[in-house]
Amino acid sequence: MGNHPSSLTDTETELASIARMLSHIRDSARALDAQAVEYCVEMALQAVANELRDRSELVIAAAGFNARTHSLQ
Repeated sequence: MGNHPSSLTDTETELASIARMLSHIRDSARALDAQAVEYCVEMALQAVANELRDRSELVIAAAGFNARTHSLQ
């Protein structure tokens, strides 16, 4: 993976693993018709997805800032 901007950090890899785990738990809750559990897990899954999205937007914004800074020099 190296230092390539699109490579995942350890934190992002862990968040992706948590998202997969939550997805499995949500599907199990759905199969058991445990609606309250399914709802809570869905909220947790959404929070993890938002964190991953925010991190990727930050990387994209930083890359754009670096490109603009380089063009000014």
